[in-house]
Amino acid sequence: MKIFSIAFALLVAFSGLASAQTKSIESEKFVLLNNGATLGMIIKSVIKADKQRLKLTDQQVPKAKEIITNAVVKFNDGVKKLKSSGLTNKKLRALAVAIETNKVLDYKAILTPAQYSILVASHKKIYPESNV
Repeated sequence: MKIFSIAFALLVAFSGLASAQTKSIESEKFVLLNNGATLGMIIKSVIKADKQRLKLTDQQVPKAKEIITNAVVKFNDGVKKLKSSGLTNKKLRALAVAIETNKVLDYKAILTPAQYSILVASHKKIYPESNV
């Protein structure tokens, strides 16, 4: 029994090391949130919201996930840079507007005109200073 428990402990230790080395972008901590949220959690929640709001089809979901992942990663990197150079609400808002505007423009290629108009209308409500 003791040998089994030692072997199990070694297995758990080595599997933990292996998974730490192959860390995906979805498990990376999101710098703005200190509550342990990961990029994967944020991406999943945005995909879920966009599926409901825009009525995304099964063919649109993979490309939408890629667009959202790129936007979240860019925002995450931008916040890291802003924190090192002095983070202010004005700079954070400008970063969010730029990232979200690019996300909306990237979405245009995969959405129908009706879906895109819904997206632009909700984007304009949140970011009226945007140039979409």
